[in-house]
Amino acid sequence: MKKSYQQARRRAAEGITYKHDLGQHFLYDEALLGSLVEATGVGPADGVLEIGPGAGTLTRCLCGAAGRVVAVEVDRDVLPFLRAATDAFDNLTIVEGDVRRLDLAEICRPLGEGFFVIANIPYNITTPILDLLWESGLPIRQISVMVQKEVAYKLLAAPSTPAYSLTSVRCQYLTVPQLMQVVPAERFTPPPKVDSAFVRMDWRAQPPAPVADEALLWRMVRAGFSLRRKTLTNALKGVVEGETLRGALSLLGLSETVRGEALSVEAWIALANACARK
Repeated sequence: MKKSYQQARRRAAEGITYKHDLGQHFLYDEALLGSLVEATGVGPADGVLEIGPGAGTLTRCLCGAAGRVVAVEVDRDVLPFLRAATDAFDNLTIVEGDVRRLDLAEICRPLGEGFFVIANIPYNITTPILDLLWESGLPIRQISVMVQKEVAYKLLAAPSTPAYSLTSVRCQYLTVPQLMQVVPAERFTPPPKVDSAFVRMDWRAQPPAPVADEALLWRMVRAGFSLRRKTLTNALKGVVEGETLRGALSLLGLSETVRGEALSVEAWIALANACARK
């Protein structure tokens, strides 16, 4: 009998049901979770935000490694099991609610400067959660999350590859991402339809290169990927004046037929800087 099936039966007997609309796929392998937490480098002096702790297996590992943990759980039905599983730890605060609708700054205040975000986040809201964290302005030192393997490849994708996207540029502009481990679907309960991956993203102190006009940069990047099959001279109409763009491309030695998906983060910055100076 498969271990995942035995775990599912055990959790059902204890009263936990898995809610597909919340993207719940729990990981009970404490040895694996412990190795992933160790790979983040979190220690007793650090604070951790966990999103979607579920039954609390990862939470226990975090409480054992970190100085302070704040766990945010939206599913009130799982809260009694989470509290029971973590009752022995006095360095944990459990917050009920949807992290996208809570005052994140207030929740994270006890974690101090340079805190970690470590989580097995619900797969159906991966992009909104990452956007929330990237745009929060909070003093995050590192984001380490379990995501679908395909999402992990997007975060780390190189230019001119099928996975390279706006998400890739945002991630690599703000952080230095590393693929720590691929985790097969059968390790989860219930198993998702795809494999997962644990990605560590260390926050950059500065962008990969100096930026003259960050607002212009992101207007250009978003436009370039919203029409990714078009050349930049077509995709950036309405964002940058045509003559300015062609001059910037020439200055950087780029063809007028280049597409946004071919530009690295550094190349995007250089192009935006050249346009900002015209």
